Amino acid sequence: MQRWGTIGLAIATLVAAGWAAWGWDQHQRVTLLNLCLLGAAAVIGVALLFHAVMVSSRRTEELQALAAKLEYSLKALSAANAQLNESERRYKGLLDAQGDAIVRRSSESRLTFGNDAFFKLFGLAPELALGKPFAPELHPESRSPVFGNFAGSGTGYERVVYDQHVRTVHGWRWIAWEDYAIRNGMGRLVEIQSVGRDVTERKHLEQALTAARDKAEAANRAKSGFLATMSHEIRTPMNGVLGMARLMLETELKPEQRAYAEAIRQSGDALMALIADILDFSKIESGALTLQPEAVTPHKIVEDVVELLGPRAHAKDIELVANVAADTPRAIRADGLRLKQILINLVGNAIKFTDKGGVRLDVARAEAGQRQYLRFAVRDTGVGIAQDKRGAIFGEFVQADSSHARRFEGTGLGLAISKRLVEAMGGDIGVTDAPGGGSVFWFAVPAEVVRGARFSDGKRLSGQRAAIVTRNPVLREGLTAQIRSLGGDVAPLARMGDEFAAPNVLLIDAGTGAEPDLPSPPEKTLRSIVLLPAAARGRAQEMRALGFSDYLIKPTRQSSLADRILGQRSADQPVSEQSAGAVGSKTRRSLKILLAEDNPINAMLVRELLRRRGHSVEEVASGGEALKSTDRQRFDFILTDIHMPDMDGIETARRIRAREAETGRARTPIVALTADTVETGKDACIEAGMDGFLTKPVDPAELDAMIDAISEGNSLQPREAAA
Repeated sequence: MQRWGTIGLAIATLVAAGWAAWGWDQHQRVTLLNLCLLGAAAVIGVALLFHAVMVSSRRTEELQALAAKLEYSLKALSAANAQLNESERRYKGLLDAQGDAIVRRSSESRLTFGNDAFFKLFGLAPELALGKPFAPELHPESRSPVFGNFAGSGTGYERVVYDQHVRTVHGWRWIAWEDYAIRNGMGRLVEIQSVGRDVTERKHLEQALTAARDKAEAANRAKSGFLATMSHEIRTPMNGVLGMARLMLETELKPEQRAYAEAIRQSGDALMALIADILDFSKIESGALTLQPEAVTPHKIVEDVVELLGPRAHAKDIELVANVAADTPRAIRADGLRLKQILINLVGNAIKFTDKGGVRLDVARAEAGQRQYLRFAVRDTGVGIAQDKRGAIFGEFVQADSSHARRFEGTGLGLAISKRLVEAMGGDIGVTDAPGGGSVFWFAVPAEVVRGARFSDGKRLSGQRAAIVTRNPVLREGLTAQIRSLGGDVAPLARMGDEFAAPNVLLIDAGTGAEPDLPSPPEKTLRSIVLLPAAARGRAQEMRALGFSDYLIKPTRQSSLADRILGQRSADQPVSEQSAGAVGSKTRRSLKILLAEDNPINAMLVRELLRRRGHSVEEVASGGEALKSTDRQRFDFILTDIHMPDMDGIETARRIRAREAETGRARTPIVALTADTVETGKDACIEAGMDGFLTKPVDPAELDAMIDAISEGNSLQPREAAA
């Protein structure tokens, strides 16, 4: 502004001078004008000079301020750079101090960074290696992944872990690599960071452990094979011992001789049970045990178990009773043999640890979510299980009393095997206290009801009322449960005079010994049924003579109990419950039987059992001889050992069925003889066309039942539905 004012003043001066010189001559006016112009120019020059001086002064001040700022910024940048250099030195020091090898590579596999451990491990010079491709040399036998092989794969994985056997300056070493993907802001892979750790010692340890594991597994397989072979070899002579003892017991013996023969049989049975436990445990441990589900009847399994173990309970003067609830299906799909094995273990243990009272087995249906289960509970009045033992009672070789002075002998395998079997079936098992003392061992397994199977008849005894006379509370409770499961009622003895509580029938217990311990029979107006142990079955006619209306053999079957209460005869009652003196009295026609058995003692045993029952027997020692015999003549029945030289029993049965199909001959029933307590080849036998199975040593009652069933046209192969 000052500059423009000066210029205006100069112009005004020129105008004023021109006006003043208006009357002058031309020379004067020109002179004046020049002077004015010079003056104006001088004034303008001075003004411009002054202005320039002022602007230069301000610019100098601004430049000085800017210079001060730049100097401050340079000092700050220098300090930051020093800190960055220090941080970089610290970071590099940390990386170089690491025992792990750390390296970065570009997407083209060129080295962009490596710590000292990396360069030392692979013997590389940083100045020569950086910027060049790198990949470790793999061992010729190595199948490890390629170093950083995920790069560019597009899988989206940001981290890959793998082991490599590579060459280093220390020789062939195992390196555990961990690769990281480093991506830019657009998600593009720009670098791979790999961190490697020498794990050679760990690998050597793993290899040693693997070798030790393989060796242990091989030893375990050898042990299992040895146990299987030895158990079979031991069972073969034991079958002869037990079979001959049973044959001897069927002959006329002096009391002392009978006692000795019975002792041989009992000791042999105990040894066979021990062998079976050891073999089963070995199969479970080696994973060779397989389940074979088929259509089975829970009622029959329970009845078979209590009938088998009833004499053992009565020998201890205790009772054994079972009750199957009304809602239990008549047929389910399960491995019936293994189910029976579990029950025998649990009930047998309960009998062993019970000195008074008894053992009760209950079966009922249960639900868990959408699944159906059968729950089995074995309750005893024995010594019970200490609280601190319950967590381990199902372990291998564990007993409730493991002291040297323990009263109860055993291997401690029964419960362990039962637990493994229940779990293999998809169930659960446990133990609790029984009310009033003792224990309750229970287990539940899935129950797939067979299509078309009926349920128990829960109303068969509707309107019937029974009174029970017994000193044993376990027997009373068990019989009460059986009657109520069938729809009947039990009248308390104290109210027998009450017309509304009067019973229809009286059940009177004769105790557990061979000599019945009976009260006086009631008047003829009230039907009375005496309950006899198996040892007193020969006294049945005597009981009728004393005034009893009928009798039942303990442990009682629910169906037989219902039949007796209703005054009927049971179609499924065991031979022991037929009319007195009828044991073995069923009339049988003489059959022509082919026996294929390579062991002479077992052959003699079966032959004598068959001949004593009036059958004619032809013996052969191999499958090939059996085929020749069937080509020459027709047999009513064939019994064949599974393991034979030349040709085993399964192949023999298969060829017999093939020849029958080719020639149109009638089908001959074939039953397998096996020394195995659990028939691992059961499916193969069924596929070969066999009709049934008998376990050695052959039990006479089982042999009779097998021949009767098959002779009457009842195949023993599993069916999808049961009556």
